[in-house]
Amino acid sequence: MRRAWVFFGLSTNSILRPQYLTGATLGAFVFGIATSVLLPSNVYSQEKSKFSIVYAADWPPISYGVGGEVDGILPRLMGKIFTGNNIVEVVHHGLPWERAQHLFRQGKVDAMVATPTTKRLSHSARSAEIAIQIPFQPIVRQGSELADISLFDEDLSALKHYRFCDVLGNGWAKEFYGKRDIKYSVAPTIEHCIQQLNLNRVDIVIHALPVLEVIRAKLDLEIELEILDLTVDGGHRFPLMVSNKFEDQKRVLDSFDTKVTDWQRTNRLNEIMEELVNMEKQKVGS
Repeated sequence: MRRAWVFFGLSTNSILRPQYLTGATLGAFVFGIATSVLLPSNVYSQEKSKFSIVYAADWPPISYGVGGEVDGILPRLMGKIFTGNNIVEVVHHGLPWERAQHLFRQGKVDAMVATPTTKRLSHSARSAEIAIQIPFQPIVRQGSELADISLFDEDLSALKHYRFCDVLGNGWAKEFYGKRDIKYSVAPTIEHCIQQLNLNRVDIVIHALPVLEVIRAKLDLEIELEILDLTVDGGHRFPLMVSNKFEDQKRVLDSFDTKVTDWQRTNRLNEIMEELVNMEKQKVGS
Protein backbone atom coordinates (compact mmCIF):
# COMPACT_ATOMS: atom_id res chain seq x y z
CA MET A 1 0.00 0.00 0.00
CA ARG A 2 1.41 3.43 -1.01
CA ARG A 3 2.03 5.74 1.97
CA ALA A 4 1.42 9.44 1.63
CA TRP A 5 3.63 11.18 4.17
CA VAL A 6 1.51 13.91 5.75
CA PHE A 7 3.33 16.31 8.07
CA PHE A 8 0.55 18.86 8.64
CA GLY A 9 2.61 21.95 7.82
CA LEU A 10 5.84 21.03 9.65
CA SER A 11 9.03 22.13 7.92
CA THR A 12 11.67 19.56 7.03
CA ASN A 13 14.11 21.11 9.48
CA SER A 14 11.73 20.84 12.42
CA ILE A 15 11.20 17.17 11.65
CA LEU A 16 14.86 16.36 11.43
CA ARG A 17 15.85 18.20 14.58
CA PRO A 18 14.34 16.59 17.71
CA GLN A 19 15.14 19.62 19.87
CA TYR A 20 12.44 21.59 18.03
CA LEU A 21 9.71 19.02 18.64
CA THR A 22 7.43 20.37 21.36
CA GLY A 23 4.74 18.18 22.88
CA ALA A 24 2.07 19.56 20.56
CA THR A 25 4.33 19.35 17.53
CA LEU A 26 5.38 15.81 18.33
CA GLY A 27 1.73 14.81 18.70
CA ALA A 28 0.89 16.24 15.31
CA PHE A 29 3.91 14.53 13.78
CA VAL A 30 2.96 11.13 15.22
CA PHE A 31 -0.67 11.59 14.13
CA GLY A 32 0.49 12.40 10.62
CA ILE A 33 2.57 9.24 10.39
CA ALA A 34 -0.26 7.14 11.79
CA THR A 35 -2.65 8.62 9.26
CA SER A 36 -0.29 7.82 6.41
CA VAL A 37 -0.07 4.22 7.54
CA LEU A 38 -3.74 3.65 8.23
CA LEU A 39 -5.39 5.39 5.28
CA PRO A 40 -5.45 3.47 1.97
CA SER A 41 -3.59 4.91 -0.98
CA ASN A 42 -6.75 5.55 -2.98
CA VAL A 43 -7.68 8.33 -0.55
CA TYR A 44 -4.82 10.34 -2.01
CA SER A 45 -5.15 9.27 -5.64
CA GLN A 46 -7.33 11.22 -8.01
CA GLU A 47 -10.74 9.70 -8.59
CA LYS A 48 -11.59 8.47 -12.08
CA SER A 49 -13.51 10.87 -14.29
CA LYS A 50 -17.14 10.02 -14.97
CA PHE A 51 -17.49 9.10 -18.66
CA SER A 52 -21.06 9.05 -19.96
CA ILE A 53 -21.91 7.01 -23.06
CA VAL A 54 -25.34 7.54 -24.58
CA TYR A 55 -27.34 4.92 -26.50
CA ALA A 56 -30.63 4.68 -28.36
CA ALA A 57 -33.29 3.70 -25.83
CA ASP A 58 -35.41 1.79 -28.36
CA TRP A 59 -33.09 -0.14 -30.66
CA PRO A 60 -33.25 -3.77 -29.48
CA PRO A 61 -31.18 -5.87 -29.39
CA ILE A 62 -28.40 -3.31 -29.94
CA SER A 63 -29.56 -1.04 -27.10
CA TYR A 64 -32.81 -0.56 -25.20
CA GLY A 65 -34.03 0.88 -21.92
CA VAL A 66 -34.16 4.39 -20.48
CA GLY A 67 -31.51 6.11 -18.38
CA GLY A 68 -29.27 3.87 -16.33
CA GLU A 69 -31.50 0.89 -17.11
CA VAL A 70 -30.19 0.72 -20.69
CA ASP A 71 -29.22 -2.79 -21.79
CA GLY A 72 -28.37 -4.65 -24.98
CA ILE A 73 -25.44 -5.79 -27.07
CA LEU A 74 -23.74 -2.40 -27.33
CA PRO A 75 -23.87 -1.23 -23.68
CA ARG A 76 -22.66 -4.63 -22.51
CA LEU A 77 -19.84 -4.61 -25.07
CA MET A 78 -18.70 -1.12 -24.07
CA GLY A 79 -18.84 -2.10 -20.42
CA LYS A 80 -16.55 -5.04 -21.09
CA ILE A 81 -14.12 -2.95 -23.15
CA PHE A 82 -13.72 -0.35 -20.40
CA THR A 83 -13.54 -2.84 -17.53
CA GLY A 84 -10.16 -2.53 -15.81
CA ASN A 85 -9.21 0.83 -17.31
CA ASN A 86 -7.60 3.34 -14.94
CA ILE A 87 -8.83 6.51 -16.63
CA VAL A 88 -12.62 6.71 -16.46
CA GLU A 89 -15.66 5.28 -14.74
CA VAL A 90 -18.23 4.56 -17.44
CA VAL A 91 -21.85 5.60 -16.97
CA HIS A 92 -24.38 4.28 -19.52
CA HIS A 93 -27.50 6.26 -20.52
CA GLY A 94 -30.40 5.24 -22.76
CA LEU A 95 -32.36 8.05 -24.43
CA PRO A 96 -34.61 8.61 -27.44
CA TRP A 97 -32.13 8.75 -30.31
CA GLU A 98 -32.78 12.33 -31.41
CA ARG A 99 -32.40 13.51 -27.81
CA ALA A 100 -29.21 11.46 -27.41
CA GLN A 101 -27.63 13.09 -30.46
CA HIS A 102 -28.68 16.56 -29.30
CA LEU A 103 -27.01 16.11 -25.91
CA PHE A 104 -23.87 14.74 -27.57
CA ARG A 105 -23.67 17.79 -29.86
CA GLN A 106 -23.90 20.03 -26.80
CA GLY A 107 -21.21 18.08 -24.95
CA LYS A 108 -23.62 17.20 -22.14
CA VAL A 109 -22.79 13.53 -22.63
CA ASP A 110 -19.27 12.40 -23.38
CA ALA A 111 -19.54 9.68 -26.00
CA MET A 112 -21.64 7.67 -28.39
CA VAL A 113 -21.10 4.71 -30.72
CA ALA A 114 -22.64 5.41 -34.12
CA THR A 115 -21.96 6.29 -37.75
CA PRO A 116 -19.16 8.91 -37.81
CA THR A 117 -21.00 11.46 -39.94
CA THR A 118 -19.36 14.75 -40.90
CA LYS A 119 -21.70 16.61 -38.56
CA ARG A 120 -20.87 14.40 -35.58
CA LEU A 121 -17.14 14.65 -36.17
CA SER A 122 -17.37 18.45 -36.17
CA HIS A 123 -17.73 18.30 -32.38
CA SER A 124 -15.99 15.01 -31.52
CA ALA A 125 -13.06 12.73 -32.30
CA ARG A 126 -13.41 9.09 -33.25
CA SER A 127 -11.51 5.94 -32.38
CA ALA A 128 -9.26 4.33 -34.97
CA GLU A 129 -10.76 0.93 -34.19
CA ILE A 130 -14.37 -0.09 -34.72
CA ALA A 131 -16.54 -0.79 -31.67
CA ILE A 132 -19.16 -2.81 -33.52
CA GLN A 133 -19.85 -3.76 -37.14
CA ILE A 134 -23.46 -4.35 -38.17
CA PRO A 135 -24.80 -5.40 -41.58
CA PHE A 136 -27.68 -3.24 -42.82
CA GLN A 137 -30.16 -5.16 -44.97
CA PRO A 138 -33.53 -4.49 -46.61
CA ILE A 139 -36.78 -5.94 -45.34
CA VAL A 140 -39.84 -6.09 -47.63
CA ARG A 141 -43.24 -7.74 -47.73
CA GLN A 142 -43.22 -11.40 -48.71
CA GLY A 143 -43.83 -11.71 -52.47
CA SER A 144 -42.98 -8.08 -53.17
CA GLU A 145 -41.29 -7.20 -56.47
CA LEU A 146 -38.61 -5.61 -54.29
CA ALA A 147 -37.40 -9.08 -53.32
CA ASP A 148 -35.39 -8.94 -56.56
CA ILE A 149 -31.98 -7.91 -55.23
CA SER A 150 -30.82 -6.91 -58.72
CA LEU A 151 -32.83 -3.71 -58.17
CA PHE A 152 -30.42 -2.66 -55.42
CA ASP A 153 -27.58 -0.92 -57.23
CA GLU A 154 -25.25 1.51 -55.46
CA ASP A 155 -27.51 4.52 -56.07
CA LEU A 156 -30.81 2.66 -55.64
CA SER A 157 -31.79 4.41 -58.86
CA ALA A 158 -34.51 1.86 -59.67
CA LEU A 159 -36.13 2.34 -56.25
CA LYS A 160 -36.59 6.10 -56.04
CA HIS A 161 -40.38 5.94 -56.46
CA TYR A 162 -40.84 3.40 -53.64
CA ARG A 163 -41.73 4.36 -50.07
CA PHE A 164 -38.91 4.11 -47.52
CA CYS A 165 -39.03 4.55 -43.75
CA ASP A 166 -36.43 5.26 -41.07
CA VAL A 167 -36.09 6.53 -37.51
CA LEU A 168 -36.53 10.19 -36.66
CA GLY A 169 -33.14 11.83 -36.14
CA ASN A 170 -31.08 9.04 -37.70
CA GLY A 171 -27.97 10.77 -39.05
CA TRP A 172 -27.07 7.83 -41.28
CA ALA A 173 -30.47 7.91 -43.00
CA LYS A 174 -30.15 11.63 -43.71
CA GLU A 175 -26.79 11.11 -45.42
CA PHE A 176 -27.63 7.81 -47.13
CA TYR A 177 -30.97 8.85 -48.64
CA GLY A 178 -29.86 12.45 -49.17
CA LYS A 179 -26.98 11.38 -51.41
CA ARG A 180 -29.39 9.31 -53.49
CA ASP A 181 -32.13 11.95 -53.62
CA ILE A 182 -34.62 9.53 -52.05
CA LYS A 183 -37.46 10.78 -49.88
CA TYR A 184 -38.41 8.71 -46.86
CA SER A 185 -40.95 8.89 -44.06
CA VAL A 186 -39.81 9.04 -40.44
CA ALA A 187 -41.14 7.17 -37.42
CA PRO A 188 -40.41 7.35 -33.67
CA THR A 189 -38.83 3.87 -33.72
CA ILE A 190 -37.82 1.29 -36.28
CA GLU A 191 -40.57 -0.95 -34.91
CA HIS A 192 -43.09 1.60 -36.15
CA CYS A 193 -41.47 1.40 -39.60
CA ILE A 194 -41.84 -2.39 -39.61
CA GLN A 195 -45.50 -2.10 -38.63
CA GLN A 196 -46.05 0.41 -41.44
CA LEU A 197 -44.36 -1.99 -43.85
CA ASN A 198 -46.69 -4.81 -42.85
CA LEU A 199 -49.70 -2.50 -43.31
CA ASN A 200 -48.53 -1.59 -46.84
CA ARG A 201 -47.98 2.05 -45.89
CA VAL A 202 -44.29 1.86 -46.80
CA ASP A 203 -42.54 -0.49 -49.23
CA ILE A 204 -39.08 -1.03 -47.84
CA VAL A 205 -37.03 -0.55 -44.70
CA ILE A 206 -33.24 -0.76 -44.62
CA HIS A 207 -31.85 -1.30 -41.16
CA ALA A 208 -29.52 -3.28 -38.90
CA LEU A 209 -29.95 -7.02 -39.39
CA PRO A 210 -30.06 -7.99 -35.67
CA VAL A 211 -32.70 -5.31 -35.07
CA LEU A 212 -34.85 -6.46 -37.99
CA GLU A 213 -34.66 -10.09 -36.84
CA VAL A 214 -35.70 -9.28 -33.27
CA ILE A 215 -38.56 -6.94 -34.22
CA ARG A 216 -39.91 -9.28 -36.89
CA ALA A 217 -39.97 -12.13 -34.36
CA LYS A 218 -41.47 -9.91 -31.65
CA LEU A 219 -44.33 -8.84 -33.96
CA ASP A 220 -44.79 -12.42 -35.23
CA LEU A 221 -44.28 -11.33 -38.84
CA GLU A 222 -41.71 -13.88 -39.96
CA ILE A 223 -44.06 -15.21 -42.65
CA GLU A 224 -45.33 -11.82 -43.80
CA LEU A 225 -41.97 -10.03 -44.06
CA GLU A 226 -38.76 -11.09 -45.78
CA ILE A 227 -35.24 -9.91 -44.94
CA LEU A 228 -33.20 -9.85 -48.15
CA ASP A 229 -29.78 -11.48 -48.22
CA LEU A 230 -28.08 -8.27 -49.27
CA THR A 231 -25.85 -5.88 -47.35
CA VAL A 232 -26.53 -2.25 -48.25
CA ASP A 233 -23.94 0.52 -48.15
CA GLY A 234 -21.21 -1.91 -47.09
CA GLY A 235 -22.75 -2.43 -43.67
CA HIS A 236 -22.12 -0.17 -40.72
CA ARG A 237 -18.84 0.19 -38.88
CA PHE A 238 -19.46 2.13 -35.69
CA PRO A 239 -16.44 3.65 -33.89
CA LEU A 240 -16.45 5.27 -30.47
CA MET A 241 -16.85 9.04 -30.73
CA VAL A 242 -15.79 11.20 -27.78
CA SER A 243 -16.90 14.81 -27.37
CA ASN A 244 -14.31 17.54 -27.88
CA LYS A 245 -15.46 18.91 -24.53
CA PHE A 246 -14.28 15.82 -22.65
CA GLU A 247 -10.94 16.60 -21.03
CA ASP A 248 -9.42 13.12 -21.32
CA GLN A 249 -10.60 12.59 -24.91
CA LYS A 250 -7.27 11.40 -26.33
CA ARG A 251 -6.41 9.13 -23.40
CA VAL A 252 -9.81 7.45 -23.56
CA LEU A 253 -9.61 6.90 -27.32
CA ASP A 254 -6.06 5.54 -27.06
CA SER A 255 -7.10 3.17 -24.28
CA PHE A 256 -10.12 2.01 -26.28
CA ASP A 257 -8.04 1.39 -29.42
CA THR A 258 -5.40 -0.54 -27.49
CA LYS A 259 -7.99 -2.83 -25.89
CA VAL A 260 -9.92 -3.49 -29.12
CA THR A 261 -6.73 -4.10 -31.12
CA ASP A 262 -5.62 -6.67 -28.56
CA TRP A 263 -9.03 -8.38 -28.60
CA GLN A 264 -9.01 -8.53 -32.39
CA ARG A 265 -5.56 -10.11 -32.35
CA THR A 266 -6.69 -12.86 -29.97
CA ASN A 267 -10.19 -13.23 -31.51
CA ARG A 268 -11.64 -12.24 -28.14
CA LEU A 269 -13.82 -9.55 -29.73
CA ASN A 270 -15.62 -12.07 -31.95
CA GLU A 271 -16.11 -14.41 -29.00
CA ILE A 272 -17.66 -11.66 -26.88
CA MET A 273 -19.93 -10.52 -29.69
CA GLU A 274 -21.17 -14.08 -30.21
CA GLU A 275 -21.92 -14.39 -26.49
CA LEU A 276 -23.85 -11.10 -26.43
CA VAL A 277 -25.87 -11.88 -29.56
CA ASN A 278 -26.82 -15.31 -28.21
CA MET A 279 -27.96 -13.74 -24.94
CA GLU A 280 -30.34 -11.44 -26.82
CA LYS A 281 -31.68 -14.24 -29.00
CA GLN A 282 -32.48 -16.26 -25.88
CA LYS A 283 -34.44 -13.31 -24.46
CA VAL A 284 -36.64 -13.15 -27.56
CA GLY A 285 -37.28 -16.89 -27.45
CA SER A 286 -38.14 -16.95 -23.74
